[in-house]
Amino acid sequence: MKRIIYIFAFATALFASVCCGKDDSYMMEQMAGEWHYSAEESGVAEDIWLSFSADGRFEMYQRVGEGAYWFSAGEYQADPESGVVTGVYSDRYPWRYSYKVSVSGRTLVMTAVEQESHNVTYVRESIPSEVREKSLPLTRSDSYERYL
Repeated sequence: MKRIIYIFAFATALFASVCCGKDDSYMMEQMAGEWHYSAEESGVAEDIWLSFSADGRFEMYQRVGEGAYWFSAGEYQADPESGVVTGVYSDRYPWRYSYKVSVSGRTLVMTAVEQESHNVTYVRESIPSEVREKSLPLTRSDSYERYL
């Protein structure tokens, strides 16, 4: 009888760990890919390119106004239960917001948990090579505001 209880407990624990892992990776797989946002806010043009990998890494190329694209990278994680994504840049600077994320077809919507008016819709689109090649690295010492 004890053997059956142990086998049942082991099978339950294994099932729970597999299910939880799949939920997390499923959300990250949905986000994986390259995304583009382009708009004008208060007369200032914004052009943001994001790349999310399914293993929790991201890259961002951002340009606000005229000038060069600024490049930053780091890691992100998704909470499958809440649908909230958080991240940290490679210099350990945290994202400005946590985001509620939804993906539908070629659209990624990121809504800041702390400020719902910060709601951005991205379209799945490949990052142009000229954006990657001509971007400048963004560091903590730069006064440029990070978008995420």
